Amino acid sequence: MAVCRAILWAALAALLHAPATSAPAPGTAPEKIVFAAWNVRNYRLAPPREPEVSNPPKTEASADAVAAVLAGIAPDIVGLCEIGTREDLADLQRRLASRGLSLPHAEWVGGADGDRHLALLSRFPITAASHDTDATVAAGAPEERVQRGFLDCTVAVRPGFALRLLGAHFKSRRPVAGFDQAEFRRQESLLLRRRIESILHENPSSPLLVFGDLNDAKNSPVVTGLLGRAGGPSSLALLALSDPGGESWTYRWAEADEYSRVDYVMVSAALRTLVDRPASGIPRARGWSKASDHRPLVVTLRLPAENP
Repeated sequence: MAVCRAILWAALAALLHAPATSAPAPGTAPEKIVFAAWNVRNYRLAPPREPEVSNPPKTEASADAVAAVLAGIAPDIVGLCEIGTREDLADLQRRLASRGLSLPHAEWVGGADGDRHLALLSRFPITAASHDTDATVAAGAPEERVQRGFLDCTVAVRPGFALRLLGAHFKSRRPVAGFDQAEFRRQESLLLRRRIESILHENPSSPLLVFGDLNDAKNSPVVTGLLGRAGGPSSLALLALSDPGGESWTYRWAEADEYSRVDYVMVSAALRTLVDRPASGIPRARGWSKASDHRPLVVTLRLPAENP
């Protein structure tokens, strides 16, 4: 088993460190696609808009490190947490393009948090977007808007196959006066769960992928609540992603020297069978710690055979 695992991870390492590739030639359809999800830690090149935000702007070295890590992964679609403005997202696109990774299609979610946003970059056209930036939770008085909102995009990967993606960045565990931060995340999870159920009720065979920084543990009500009832028509599968050493932590809190898993990718039943598990995981990308305090997650999908 150890030898098999080493072989599988050697193949994944080769994939993740291969040169960035260009889009498939016109008239050809991809057989596999690579999705990456990453909290890129305050990718904001200007000073914060909100005076209480103490994090400084992203340095050039850190922004370049983000681009270098992503270019090494060479994803077709990237789900991002903690992007700053639309201009910051465009800056990342330019840095990626300069490294040979063209992701020209973009969506940015303008939530209540003025400094940290959700975003999606894609090699393929984004044909629909239905973000929710107005949802509120009652974890205190008065009700509060979900700070980063919920990202909801459909990407046309090829004729006959469109991937639906939901993204979230739940409330941090930092205590805030006036409401219960744990209850806030639980209610965010309930809101997103309702959206998942609505999508899968309308189309149970929808290839749905949910990603994000949920700021909670795998066995918490926040994470398990999103998955739904096991075996149910709207249940999701949590992908067990890990690095070459078998470690699944995604976030390092440097001040406490604490490592935890707070970032996740979940898939619907229709998508679960397409996951290429040996080519999915958490890469030990060189320079990731200069780029962010989170590690990126990588999921490779084998696309279904086209109908003749």
